[in-house]
Amino acid sequence: MTEQDNGTNNVKVLKKPAISAVWLVPVIALVFGGWMLFKAIKSQGIFITIQFNSASGIAVDKTQVRYKGLKVGTVKDVEVTDDLQHVIATVEMIPSSSNMLNEDTLFWYVTADISFEGVKGLDTLLSGSYINIQPGIDEDADSERSFIALDDRPDMDSTTPGLHIVLQTNTLGSLGKGSPVTFKQIPVGRVEGYSYNQDNDIIDVNVFINPEYANLVKESSRFWNASGIEVEASLNGGINVKTDSLATIIAGGIAFDNSEYEAQLDPAQNGFTFELHPDFQSAEMGHTIVLELEWNSGVDKHAPIMYQGLTIGRIQEFSRIDAEKRKIVAKVKMNPRTIPYLTDNTEFFVVSPELDLGGVTNLHSLLTGSHISVRLSPLGESKDRFLVYNHKPPYPYTEPGLHLILESHVSTKLKPGAGVFYHQQQVGSIQAVEFLNPKKSMVHIFIKPQFQDFVKADSRFWDVTGFRITGGLQNFEVQADAIQSILKGGVAFDDGLTETSTEISNGTVYQLFNSEDTAKQREYVEFQIATAKDIAVGTRIMYRGEKIGSVHEIQRQKGLETVIAGLYPEFKPVLREDSLFWLVKPQVSLAGLTDTEALFGGSYINAHIGEGEPSNKFIITMQAPEKPTYSEGLQLKLQAKSGNVVNIGSPVSYHGIKVGQVDSIQLDDEAEGVVIHVTVDELYRHLITSFTRFYNASGVTVSGGLTNFTVKTESADAILTGGISFYNPDNIPNANLVEEGEKFRLFSSSAHAELAGQTVTVYFQDVSSLRENMNVKYNDQKVGVVSKLVFDESHFGAHAIIYLNDAGRNFAVEGSRFWFAQPEFGLVGNKNLEAIVSGGFVAILPGEGESKTEFVAEPLAPVTTELPYGLNVKLSSPKLGSIRPGNPILYRQIKVGEVIGVDLSNDAATVDIYVNIYQKYSPLVTAESKFWNTSGVKIDAGLFSGVKIDSESVETLLSGGIAFSTPSVAEQVTQGHEFELYPQADESWQSWQAEINLE
Repeated sequence: MTEQDNGTNNVKVLKKPAISAVWLVPVIALVFGGWMLFKAIKSQGIFITIQFNSASGIAVDKTQVRYKGLKVGTVKDVEVTDDLQHVIATVEMIPSSSNMLNEDTLFWYVTADISFEGVKGLDTLLSGSYINIQPGIDEDADSERSFIALDDRPDMDSTTPGLHIVLQTNTLGSLGKGSPVTFKQIPVGRVEGYSYNQDNDIIDVNVFINPEYANLVKESSRFWNASGIEVEASLNGGINVKTDSLATIIAGGIAFDNSEYEAQLDPAQNGFTFELHPDFQSAEMGHTIVLELEWNSGVDKHAPIMYQGLTIGRIQEFSRIDAEKRKIVAKVKMNPRTIPYLTDNTEFFVVSPELDLGGVTNLHSLLTGSHISVRLSPLGESKDRFLVYNHKPPYPYTEPGLHLILESHVSTKLKPGAGVFYHQQQVGSIQAVEFLNPKKSMVHIFIKPQFQDFVKADSRFWDVTGFRITGGLQNFEVQADAIQSILKGGVAFDDGLTETSTEISNGTVYQLFNSEDTAKQREYVEFQIATAKDIAVGTRIMYRGEKIGSVHEIQRQKGLETVIAGLYPEFKPVLREDSLFWLVKPQVSLAGLTDTEALFGGSYINAHIGEGEPSNKFIITMQAPEKPTYSEGLQLKLQAKSGNVVNIGSPVSYHGIKVGQVDSIQLDDEAEGVVIHVTVDELYRHLITSFTRFYNASGVTVSGGLTNFTVKTESADAILTGGISFYNPDNIPNANLVEEGEKFRLFSSSAHAELAGQTVTVYFQDVSSLRENMNVKYNDQKVGVVSKLVFDESHFGAHAIIYLNDAGRNFAVEGSRFWFAQPEFGLVGNKNLEAIVSGGFVAILPGEGESKTEFVAEPLAPVTTELPYGLNVKLSSPKLGSIRPGNPILYRQIKVGEVIGVDLSNDAATVDIYVNIYQKYSPLVTAESKFWNTSGVKIDAGLFSGVKIDSESVETLLSGGIAFSTPSVAEQVTQGHEFELYPQADESWQSWQAEINLE
């Protein structure tokens, strides 16, 4: 039980003590903590996130965010994005940076950068890399806490003091942000950045110029890419290397300058746009013009514009290609100094390399490519659009010198740039060639001022391109002018014929002839012809085998064909009213070739001089007319079997000298042969007599045999063109001259003409070896020829028509004998060897008596019984043995004569051997002389005496022979004395030693 329970309650009232000081500690701590919390909250920065491509170099709590070198934040955390492509850096920014953190704020990572421009971010080498910030300055921009960092420093703000401009280019090249901008190689600015303008397909390059140099940039300034090294090379200037500063060589850069040839404009303002040229040369060519080129001009982009060897412009680009009009429009940059000369009189033309026999024209363009040349002119209105010619146009008439136009009626291969020559010296050049139609062209030429007085009013101009081969077989000529003209072509001119000179004005038109030969043909002549299909420009006009002119032009109008031609002045007398002209053409048939002159030289127009008044209008006939007998010279007619032996115009010659010509060839009245009309020059009329013999002198005549071989031709012309010659026999008394129109026979050859002294007929029973044109001989001398064989009705024999020449005509008498001679062979000595080649000949033995023209040939050669010289004797023998004509007659083994014939005696009981003793040895033969046969060899043999061989000589051993001996001096026998021929000699005969005087 408690006191409570006992009702006993002792209450004590105690006084509470004050708050203990112990509680001050937590209070103070709480206050301090609150203050610290407040301070911490107040000093806490602004957290933002920045996205980077890479976290390389970024360290948590170390990498700072700086603004103008001051720390404004620190990286607190770095983590990778969910797609693993980027990193997110959490950055705590200072509280005061709140106003700069908006959507325009830019961040980029700064690290050390060493280049030729210098060292950037050098402070990062000590303090480390950092993040730079460029605050957004737009107050209306929205606040932002998440950012994407730039890869590089952003472009400078346009509010930065200095000049901010834009350069436009098609390619960036080696330019980059920070690339220097120089003025006369002084750094005055830098590239702040660049961007691609997709709308204009162009690159905008932002450039900053330092404030102190901003006034150097004018509105007319020209900027160019100065990166790397610029190399220029040419044949004349060699190699030229250009560069700006060392920094721009490797790192790239931009340079600019102001033209001293243009008026200076105002300084450029911020935002001004300039063209950035690819190089200095392009920038220098700052004036823009437009050129229209032909479709096939062959000029490429960047081709230079040249003036007097200097580059004053360049093709920048081809702005338009018009396939329908086949035009190409090019944008060209020209040197500004040319602006005053770009007028409507200025001419542009393409210059391309040309390769020909003369070498390479425009060699520099062969290496560098085609270019455009220009003729600048200060005259006229200014313009900036021009047409480009594919070839050099002619000089304007304002150019000092003489400007002429040459009209050509034939196609020409002349080209601009070829020379104009005077006496093989170049005095000008061809400026242009206008082709009006396939057969007409206008050639513009320029004569240098110092040579223009050489041109006269009647000067003739002609084409001297290459060399020309003119003429035919009778007149072959190679024409050439100066070496330059042979290789490159050109035009030449002469002095004309007038001595007085008149001033020639620019634009005067002259005719251009196709050759010097044509230009010299100053006598105008006009022909009418039914058809000119076989006539062309250059067709020759001939007179008596000589060229006197040629065709210059053919006009065809309404079925009428007019031939315009020219003649050399010296042949003006040909142009008479009654003169005749006709066309000569070559003809080839199975019968042969007619008129080889026309074959090799082409068809030509032949002429006969007539009488009457001068005229220059004629008609050309298709057939040669008969020449009137009143014409100059002796007119003759030659009867021939065919007309293919000569041509119209073929020469008539005498001893190789031309004395006339063939005028025409016609069928005779019976149409069995032809009549050849010839004219013998008046100077040589006296050579023609009634005994004159004409013959065909065409080609080559081969005659003779093994011992006398002859190749003969009348003249070089006659070999191919045909010709006629004639022969006058010697010692013809009372040779009368002939009258006009006299007729003669045309022999087939000179041999026939010369052998035509006497005609005889010889009948041969055996004609197996007989031939036409076979020779007739007497003692191996030609005295005639077999002209023709006429077979008899039995066809076994034939009559030989033989022409005997003037030496053999005396053989046409009674007693003359003819026979066919063939080659004869023996062991010693041969006869008629030339007959091996010719097949034999007709031999003749002259007789005596009255004239006779018909003979019968001997079946064998007649026996020769005597000769007109020496001592002729006859030997009788029972048989002939090996004796043959030609066998020697020996005296003491010395040949003193020979056997000339063998025959049977009249009663056929013995053989008659006819011997001729040489005149010197004729005293050796007396009535006591003994003859014996020495043919073969004598052999005596005995048992005890042995073998003895005896022979008169080796010759008699082989071929036979006769020997004789005389016992004593006695009276010489007379001609025809007869002796007996013994088979062998008596031993006593060989011992005779008679001394006989032979003197």
